[in-house]
Amino acid sequence: MVALALGMALITTAPGFAGPRPYNVAEIVRKTKAVYGSTSTAEIKFEQSGAAGTSTGTLAYGKGDKFRLELPKQTIVSDGAKVWTYMPEKRQVLISKSASGANRLTPDEILTAFPGDYATELTGEKTVNGRPVWVVRCTPGKGRKIGDVTRATLYIDKANYRFQQVEVESPSLGTMKIRIISADYGTRIADSRFTFIAPKDARVVDLTR
Repeated sequence: MVALALGMALITTAPGFAGPRPYNVAEIVRKTKAVYGSTSTAEIKFEQSGAAGTSTGTLAYGKGDKFRLELPKQTIVSDGAKVWTYMPEKRQVLISKSASGANRLTPDEILTAFPGDYATELTGEKTVNGRPVWVVRCTPGKGRKIGDVTRATLYIDKANYRFQQVEVESPSLGTMKIRIISADYGTRIADSRFTFIAPKDARVVDLTR
């Protein structure tokens, strides 16, 4: 079927045949990078599934590595310098320095940093969230890895070049799928969203001192 589809694409784009040109993965990737490169803030609701099961969460991110990730069992907040990780079941707040370096993998990067320097391949077309998408597979090239991700699959909306879904594979995360439920890009987000005040009964462990 793949060979037949490729053959039809070549026939319909041959000189003298009026038909649509085949999709160019380099052009899809270029436009996707441009869209996310011009997006500095977003509020996203998503569904996350992997080895730990399926859950829903919210992500707000802003300029300067600021983000707020809320999941059922933990809340992670970064103001760009510090990261607060709150685990309600343990009544504990861990404060650390903002992640950096080659192994960095923050929530906003999973949803915005790809394709990065990864080699890309257009593997097909599907429908996600009722919208037509291109399926683009990403594998590490000569550039910097995004965290320790060994492969990612992007489901890129044909109309706006946004992700409808991202699947990643890595030693630390295993296999994880993130499906966008709703998103508001370019929205104004108060700086107070990117700080965290520990509950009075929580034990605070500050690793920045």
